[in-house]
Amino acid sequence: MKNAHPDRSPLERRAPKLTGERTFRPNYISFAGVYQCNLSCPHCCVPIEWPDRLDIGTALRFLEQAHAVGIDTLGFTGGEPFLYPEFLTALTRRAAELGFKFDKLMTNGVWHTDAAHAEAVLSALRTAGFSGKIGLSVDKFHGMDIAKLAEFCRVTRAVFARDTILSLSYASRAPDKGLEPIKRLAVALDGVVAWSEMLGRYMLVSDDLTMTACWNHLATVERAEDLPGDPWDGTWFQEDYCEGPGQALIVNPKGEVKPCCGFASDLDQLTIGNIHTDSAEQVIAAGRAHPVVGTIFSRGLSAIRDEILARDPNALPGATSNHCYFCWYALTRGLAAGANGGGGKIGAWVGDRPNFSGELIQLGTRTGSA
Repeated sequence: MKNAHPDRSPLERRAPKLTGERTFRPNYISFAGVYQCNLSCPHCCVPIEWPDRLDIGTALRFLEQAHAVGIDTLGFTGGEPFLYPEFLTALTRRAAELGFKFDKLMTNGVWHTDAAHAEAVLSALRTAGFSGKIGLSVDKFHGMDIAKLAEFCRVTRAVFARDTILSLSYASRAPDKGLEPIKRLAVALDGVVAWSEMLGRYMLVSDDLTMTACWNHLATVERAEDLPGDPWDGTWFQEDYCEGPGQALIVNPKGEVKPCCGFASDLDQLTIGNIHTDSAEQVIAAGRAHPVVGTIFSRGLSAIRDEILARDPNALPGATSNHCYFCWYALTRGLAAGANGGGGKIGAWVGDRPNFSGELIQLGTRTGSA
């Protein structure tokens, strides 16, 4: 599952970490080896119907190029990454040799057939040198088997021999909403869920596990467009120059590279290269020159908003506190200068309409999987 940024807390997403010129300067790379998933969650914006798999050799070459330009942290997402375990193991082994730090490997935690299957796959990952965290997507949209998820937690704890090996991610309208599945998991693990004032987030703690819970701001995009709730909540997002969910190279199974892992990152408008044809250095240069990406990382997402409203005060339905939703909305509607619009590959918003410059754009087509 991909949401806002499953790997970082709200505090980390909102804290700019500028040390020099404000520009696109990624220090993190994440690979999605597959789109496919064993679940079909109604809020997921990943096109899990697509069968693409990222070639391991090509990914290894780009990983080495990323290291050469100073990128030092690696993560994995999907789809469900563990449906392509050989990809995870191969990239982890090379990354460990190169001295990469490991961020999270996001999973739903219920991909395995039984405990022995999970142990075998996780043991290979540990042996390859993975030293990051396994991030579990746990919320009411997954509808997962809590007993099987608890089994995965116990096996992972045993294989990696770390009580902090796991963390949680959940999508909801607010940090204190949507915790019910996490509380059910806590019961299954003989643990408790409590708020940490120090960390500014919830935690699940048991005798054997200490898991932080990272909140993702749910938005009605793609499959989730029919979910209740209005993302135009009347408050504008706080400018953070996308220093949390961005400053990254996110590589999808087609080899396309995006500058963040937010809701809009599967849109063609945010593609800044392809690892089959472009080097890491070329991709970063393309990001800086991109009319939307370059603007966001130099002048902020609010600069995109201000340009839209200066051109047409009625172009937006209201104000939204959700950075990623605003980006997705502006790009799919063709409102951002230099990005003609369209996309929404799975969502409910279909048909034709002109973008702000009058060019007709084709919108996404529902697949029936909402």
